[in-house]
Amino acid sequence: MLPILAFVILARVSTALSTCLSLARSQGCPGFAREFISTNTTSRFSWYPNDDIAAFDKALNEYVSGLASLEEFQAVFRCPGLDSLGGFSTDHGISVVRYHRSMICADILFSDENLNDCYGGTKPVDHRRRDIRDDKPEMQLAKVVAASTLEVRPSAPTPLCRSTCNAWIDSLRTIVSNNTLCQADKGINRGASLDSLRTKCDLGTYSGVQGHCIDGADNEPKTCGKQKR
Repeated sequence: MLPILAFVILARVSTALSTCLSLARSQGCPGFAREFISTNTTSRFSWYPNDDIAAFDKALNEYVSGLASLEEFQAVFRCPGLDSLGGFSTDHGISVVRYHRSMICADILFSDENLNDCYGGTKPVDHRRRDIRDDKPEMQLAKVVAASTLEVRPSAPTPLCRSTCNAWIDSLRTIVSNNTLCQADKGINRGASLDSLRTKCDLGTYSGVQGHCIDGADNEPKTCGKQKR
């Protein structure tokens, strides 16, 4: 786990139109303790009061463990068996999504709003063709700002480790491959959707090198990344 600088004591840093809150005391994204989150970063979910990191943690936990997470999954994979067994809210041992919370922490930190407000507008460097747009619905499962590789600079948030992203994808594949949860459906190619999602682990937000990234095991130490209510 990356060391926490002792002088990171300030709870917030104000900008013209927003407040950047330190994640030093966050229970939801503890692995990102050196980072800051803008009060304008509400595209995934909102929290109130929006200048309270505890309120952010509560909203994040409710999002990850609530219906929104299941709906996000079902919009892509359509697994009726998962619904009939209680979705992700029931611990039946075969529908464990790993490191989803860590993925969302990274999504939020690397969002346009957060980069502009708290990191001086640090932008990703696009190494793909400019005319390619990523409009596939499965891409929404891993909402990230960049469709590119991020050039990590000191002014940018620390990326998530690639190994954590891969573990997240592998957990989704385990669920999708289970015939009890995901019966065959000629109208959907779940394997192709998983392969598309796997490319997200090549993006700078999720492709950090060990020792220079946030490991999901450090961000979710009590659950080994397993999604729990």
